[in-house]
Amino acid sequence: MEAKKIKLTAAEDRPHITYETLSVLHKYDVGLIWMEVYAYVAYIKLMPVEDNVWENIKKELQNLSCWESLEEIDIFPFEEKDTEMKNVLDVILHGVTLLNRNGDIKYFNNFAAEKIFNTDGKDITGTNINKYIDCDKYLIQLRSNTTKKNIVREKMTIGNQLYEVKLQPIINEENVLSSYLLSFYDVDTDMYDRYDNPITFKDIYAESNKMLETIDRGKLYSKSDSPVLITGESGTGKELFARAIHNESKRKNKPFIAINCAAIPYQLLESELFGYEGGTFTGGRKEGKAGIFEIASGGTVFLDEIGDMASHLQAKLLRVLQEKKVRRVGGVKEVSVDVRLISATNQNIDEMVKNKEFRLELLFRINIFNLSIPSLRERKEDLPILYEHFANMHAKRYHKEITGIEKDAMRKLINYNWPGNVREFQNVLERAVALATSKEIMPRDIVLNYAILPEENSSSGSLKKYIEKLEKKKIIESLQQSKSIREAARNLEVTHTLLINRMKKYNINLNQISNY
Repeated sequence: MEAKKIKLTAAEDRPHITYETLSVLHKYDVGLIWMEVYAYVAYIKLMPVEDNVWENIKKELQNLSCWESLEEIDIFPFEEKDTEMKNVLDVILHGVTLLNRNGDIKYFNNFAAEKIFNTDGKDITGTNINKYIDCDKYLIQLRSNTTKKNIVREKMTIGNQLYEVKLQPIINEENVLSSYLLSFYDVDTDMYDRYDNPITFKDIYAESNKMLETIDRGKLYSKSDSPVLITGESGTGKELFARAIHNESKRKNKPFIAINCAAIPYQLLESELFGYEGGTFTGGRKEGKAGIFEIASGGTVFLDEIGDMASHLQAKLLRVLQEKKVRRVGGVKEVSVDVRLISATNQNIDEMVKNKEFRLELLFRINIFNLSIPSLRERKEDLPILYEHFANMHAKRYHKEITGIEKDAMRKLINYNWPGNVREFQNVLERAVALATSKEIMPRDIVLNYAILPEENSSSGSLKKYIEKLEKKKIIESLQQSKSIREAARNLEVTHTLLINRMKKYNINLNQISNY
């Protein structure tokens, strides 16, 4: 049984409505957790009650002449407001805290909790801000101002980070002070990588024909100034190629700015891409902010996971690419931009176009050149050279002397399927070096992320067939337990595209999945 939440609506506001309602609840001895009454409406939260008793209570409440309707609800308005407030604050990429008139914390976002207050956010609400930072003199300054419209700005070092701190009053239409908004801005950091880009094609280690051909194609594309779309599974090194292409191009001495479209809420991604004018957003910079297309003038913009970009942003991006001009959010002036666009996705972009999840005209614009990065399982000839690179790198990091790898350990690496590609390979090698107790990497040091467990009657047959059988079984189990292919992919910790490809490989039909 769960607590009941109801909304009662009255046709008219008359006396004794609350008394008559509580009388019904008292009759059935139902515990009242919370009740809030306004003109024409009441919100009530009750202790858990048995279904048959609850039906009787509803009938009696509905029979009262005072109530026009009774509705069971999932969330109260104040709960909805709190949830929305928290979610909105958490997508803001700087510290935000709301204080009451005494300086006690009312709301805060994750950034403020972690970076400013050095806490996980529990038991902060109601605590005075002076416990964490000295704000008394600023609050006194604001209270002494009769207009209540001034803003205090100060530089403040918290931990090892310098912040610009902004404190401003929140007032209503009657000029009555409600609360204070306290904002913390990193002075010397950005959310995207701007200039630090030493990667070249020499940093991409490969011996297989597939990868060497891909590198040659990337070098060829770098000589042009046209957009490049890089495709491949997660962990194959798409950003590595993007940076190498930039550093091989005529734009190499200009900015390279990378931004992950999937990591930023779409509400913020627009302003990060295109910038915004001052006064557009509450808590935004007074002077406004340039977007990455302006900042990267003369250089390269890399949009990772472009398949996750919202439809309306796709349309705006298309316009920027067509006209080579950008208009800031909240602005009317268009600014000319000169950038090369490199995009990347691990999704099946053609399938997304068919499903109307990605604009076909934008695909035409970003896909002048296409570079498909092969998965690690398609180029296992590269494992030895990748081993040498990562083993040496992590040996220096952990101050160990690693002289080689035992044959069975290398065989273990070769026989594994590597769903996480090079990124996963690097993580496994780091773990192996850290665990190694001798100068040689042993099989026991190779801890794979997806352990292969023996089954009954599995002693015969090749290792490849056994792995495929186990993989197919695991996929079917996940699909049966999930509501969609995307959810199954998340549960398996693989990409949606990889799971689709495996379903095709093993001839797994989603419509017949219940028959397996």
